[in-house]
Amino acid sequence: MEDGTAGTQVVLELARAELELGRAEAAYELLAEIGAPALNEPGLLPLLAAAAYESGRFEEAARLFQQAAAGAPQPRRGIFTARAADALERAGLTRAAAVQYEAAASQLTAIAPWLAVRWARVADDRLRALEALRASPPATKPFAAEAQATIMLADGDTAGAIASFEEAGRVARAARLAARAGDTSGARRLALAALESADTAIARGGFAVVGDDFRPASAEELVVVVRAHLLLGRRQSALVVVRQAVDQGDATARTLRILGDLERDVGNFWDAIRAYERAGELGGAEGAQADYRRARLLPSLGRQTEGYRELALFVERHPDHSLAPRALYLVAERHRRGGRRQTADSLYGVIAERWPSHEYAGRSRLTLAAQARRRGDDVLAAEWYRAEIDAGGNQHKVASYLMASLEMETGDSAAAVARWTSLAREDSLGYYGMMARSAAGLPPPLFAPVTDREVTPEARRTIEQLDLLRATRLRAEAEALVASQLDATGRPAREMVDVAEALIARGWTSEGIRLGWRAARTLTLGDPRVVRVIFPWPMRDLIEAEAAEFGADPYLLAGLIRQESSFTPDATSRAGAQGLMQLMPPTAAGLARRLGVEWEQRLVVVPDANLHLGVAHLTALIRSYDDELAPAIAAYNAGGRPVSRWLRYPEASDSFLWVERIPYVETRGYVRTVLRNRELYRALYPPRN
Repeated sequence: MEDGTAGTQVVLELARAELELGRAEAAYELLAEIGAPALNEPGLLPLLAAAAYESGRFEEAARLFQQAAAGAPQPRRGIFTARAADALERAGLTRAAAVQYEAAASQLTAIAPWLAVRWARVADDRLRALEALRASPPATKPFAAEAQATIMLADGDTAGAIASFEEAGRVARAARLAARAGDTSGARRLALAALESADTAIARGGFAVVGDDFRPASAEELVVVVRAHLLLGRRQSALVVVRQAVDQGDATARTLRILGDLERDVGNFWDAIRAYERAGELGGAEGAQADYRRARLLPSLGRQTEGYRELALFVERHPDHSLAPRALYLVAERHRRGGRRQTADSLYGVIAERWPSHEYAGRSRLTLAAQARRRGDDVLAAEWYRAEIDAGGNQHKVASYLMASLEMETGDSAAAVARWTSLAREDSLGYYGMMARSAAGLPPPLFAPVTDREVTPEARRTIEQLDLLRATRLRAEAEALVASQLDATGRPAREMVDVAEALIARGWTSEGIRLGWRAARTLTLGDPRVVRVIFPWPMRDLIEAEAAEFGADPYLLAGLIRQESSFTPDATSRAGAQGLMQLMPPTAAGLARRLGVEWEQRLVVVPDANLHLGVAHLTALIRSYDDELAPAIAAYNAGGRPVSRWLRYPEASDSFLWVERIPYVETRGYVRTVLRNRELYRALYPPRN
């Protein structure tokens, strides 16, 4: 008997693992082999029901969930009843589903409103169902409106159904319904609303109504359509739409500038030049933008002299344009690369004087300071650093750090340490503050330990609802509840922190972080609980285990994962990178082969599999750069080829200066953030005994 029990437990664990990997059929077959006599084994019946559900055996799943509910205490009885109702609905047994939804609502009062909506959409008594839906609380309104639309549609009230679908945010479905009803103008309006959505599925639904070759009727509609095509990765389709608009007489500066951008992005540089020229001739703000972009593109076509001359002319024609300092800086950089140092320095000085608070004024001052230091003119370098600090530009933290470095090199260590200490206070949780702490030999920031405290009543109710929605697998409703927490206004900050902690503990890490940032507006980043919410460390045991296996720094891993995916296992970037450490599918497959790991693409979103490959990749990069973290982190983000090129910079011997010199804005910020995160995690989460 003991052997049989032990064997059953092994099968249960295997089945759970198969379900977690998305292999429901394999889980079902494992459990089915145990046979009916073992169904009373604790945990087996609900697991078999879940496997039947996930493998599409809905009627069987409903029967098994009802069987599990019969002998279960609350709230498990209510959870199993709700799951049985869902399975019955999916099996098309709506009357039985309605009975089970009503029973579940009476047992799980915390989520009764959501279950009532579920009941209403399968109930025979449509009048009563509509009355219940109209009385739904705000949190359930989108679901209630969709259910109401379905009922109205079944009753032949197409206009009411369209309005309800629109109210529910299902604009693409409303557009399709309007099109079928012959309401051309309504379908067009709703389809455009769908195209404006940032949700790719909704945007795709909008195109399904009006067609991929939809022709906008105005400049505003053109922008909506182009953005929707770009959201769906259809740059060529966007280009076709804009070309058609221009051919049909929409030759405004804005349309021509958009045309130029799209022609440039698909590699049609000469066509882009012509579009920009036409836009520039029309003048105005869009024409000025086109002039700048044309000048920037000319060097790519071998017309460098003309391109930089046009940038200089752009500054003369548009001295008040926000791009003027950048244009002049690019001209100065070309003179510097060509060895015309005095001309370049003169232009840097003009930028610093004419636009003192602009980003490129700060860059100019730092460039002038760096060149003065290379010439050994420390006095002039210090003047430029002070000028940037006094201007309060966005480079003033860099200037403060480098000014302290200069003071240290010239023997004024007291002034250097004082300046670094001041910067550490000013930027206490930022990259430059962390670097200043390290340079000054200061200890890491101290955070008081978080002590247990009573969760606010409102947060407790929200957490209870969320847990029950998750347990009953009402996934869309759970996601909506989470979204409502991010949209709600006027709530106490403490309540937001409580909910944020609960979201992180349940896998909604990025949402918890966002809620933490909202709480920080009131509680500030001086609150240790808020900081730990914004920089959480879920899955710490797993991350530390992988770090130990590869000899990696767990704090670096935590900092990198925080930046890459916010600890979201199924995170997917627009480029297609996936999982905690955002691995591209070919990279993951190649790493698996080298490590001798049996691989399936679905494993890329399984935390331990993704971590194993990602940590192996990162540690290999660190070794390849002689344990220098900055280039390894840069290569993780941008690839090894550009990093090899950047390591030829003269600043390569100084890690701080080298990071500042990285030309890719995204990669430069990425390296700073990961290094900052590592120090923050080290301070927030001391080693455990």
